[in-house]
Amino acid sequence: MARKKTSGFRSKSRSLLSGLALVAAFWPAPSLLSLTQFTESVTRVEEDWVLVLNEPDDAITSPQFHTVMSPTGNMDSSYAQVLWNYREVPEFAAGGLQLQGWNGEQMVNSKTARIIPLSTTAETIRWTQVLEVVEGELFFDIVNGQSTTWGSFGKDMRLQQSSTTSNLNAYNTQVSVDNSCVTYGSNRVTQLVIIEVRWYGESGLLYTDSTPRVISAVSEVE
Repeated sequence: MARKKTSGFRSKSRSLLSGLALVAAFWPAPSLLSLTQFTESVTRVEEDWVLVLNEPDDAITSPQFHTVMSPTGNMDSSYAQVLWNYREVPEFAAGGLQLQGWNGEQMVNSKTARIIPLSTTAETIRWTQVLEVVEGELFFDIVNGQSTTWGSFGKDMRLQQSSTTSNLNAYNTQVSVDNSCVTYGSNRVTQLVIIEVRWYGESGLLYTDSTPRVISAVSEVE
């Protein structure tokens, strides 16, 4: 069980989470029409993510979490999954992160980056998940990663697979929210949240959604 933190840290965590809840409550959700009926094909989608730790325990590889991103409104065909603070292929290993490309229930490729377990109290990890369609190929990237434990990451974290998807107009942020979670040690995660999503087409930026979507949050360490 994690040790209790100082009251100052708990107050900071509560303030951050309260702010997110307030924004989510009063910022109207974008309409389905605005996200699906663009005047041109969507070729790239970017999700900005933030994870705030309270007190990780590298001795038991805690916490562990995974994030998901799909080019369609479901996970029946191509999608990408990222394992954080552990790896599964070729076998379980503690620490680092691993990208996995899936087609339904079959994993088709993977890539590992960093191998060090998370170990820094109260650190904030930021990164951007990207889906992109280029000439019939589907690409998934992690870019602009920043972490105290891992430093800068995301310069060579790309998966590629053939796809029948010609555009990303069917992308739905809710699929990422519903299928991402803290799988182990949730009490060690202050928050896991998507803070912004951007849609791009051939002409450039088409739409920005800055509504925070909280996947996991606790107000203090028990």
